[in-house]
Amino acid sequence: MERTRALRLVGAVLVLVGGAVHLKLNLDDYGNDDIIRAFALNAGASALVAGYLALRDDLVGPLAGIGLSLGTLAAFALARRGDGLLDLREVGWNPSPEAGVSVATETLALVVLALVAWRARAATSSLRS
Repeated sequence: MERTRALRLVGAVLVLVGGAVHLKLNLDDYGNDDIIRAFALNAGASALVAGYLALRDDLVGPLAGIGLSLGTLAAFALARRGDGLLDLREVGWNPSPEAGVSVATETLALVVLALVAWRARAATSSLRS
């Protein structure tokens, strides 16, 4: 169980770092008003999910973190396709270095939180047996 707790905390830190990147972009007024608001929402949601992961030991936290990271990565991809996202069209790894840090952090969060969710599910299944 200690390993699972450590993984939850690592996941919480990764989610929080992703949110901090978006908060920085928000405070830098990067993008249009809609994107700036979306960055603030991402930062707030990241703080809530990270807090939940740190304080609770259930499946809700990892699933929320996975959803948040997947949504962030999807938004990153959409902002680089067609007309972009919320009237913002980005190219490549701009803004730099925030784009790279965000993609790396969210991807790592997905991996860690998927492992946490799998371990939590396995522990729940073994209790039922």
